[in-house]
Amino acid sequence: MAIKSISSLMGNLKGSYDKSKNKSGWRVLSGMNRNYHDTFIGGDRKLWQIKSEEVKPGEFVAVGMKVSRFDEDLEKIMKNGSPVPFGTVTPLDNKISVIMAGMQTYSSDSSNLLCKEHLSSKQAELEQKLNAQVDQMMEDPAFRRKYREHKDRLQRAYL
Repeated sequence: MAIKSISSLMGNLKGSYDKSKNKSGWRVLSGMNRNYHDTFIGGDRKLWQIKSEEVKPGEFVAVGMKVSRFDEDLEKIMKNGSPVPFGTVTPLDNKISVIMAGMQTYSSDSSNLLCKEHLSSKQAELEQKLNAQVDQMMEDPAFRRKYREHKDRLQRAYL
C-alpha cells in the first residue's frame, strides 16, 4: 500500500468506518516518536498509521498509510496506555472536512513498540515522506521563520 496524503487517507478511513459493521471495535492509539506524533487507527481487521509533525501550534503536516492487518495481538498493544480524548478535523480536497472524535489511548511506549517490532519496514518510508513534505513547506520564507520560532519555543519548554 502506498503512502498517502492525510486528506486522501482520511477519506479512505471514513469510507471504511462508514461501511463497518463493528464501529465500537475501532481503536486509536497515539504516542510520540522523537519529533513525530504516531497515530494508529485500527478497525475491521486493518491498521493505518499517521505520522505527523507539528509545524505551528495546533497545525500538523502528516502522511499515512495502511500498514498491517489489525488482529488481537495488535489490539492488546493498542489498549495499553492512558485514555484521553481524541479529535481531528481534516479538510478534503474541495469537499467537506472529515471530523473524527472520541476516546483514544495515549502511550509512546505502545506506539513505539508497534513501530519497531511490528511495522519497522514501513517506518523509514513514512518518515522520509513526512520529511520531504516538511522540507517543501520550509522553502517558503515566511513559513520557515514561523516554523523555526515554534521549534525553538518547543525546545526551550523542555530545557
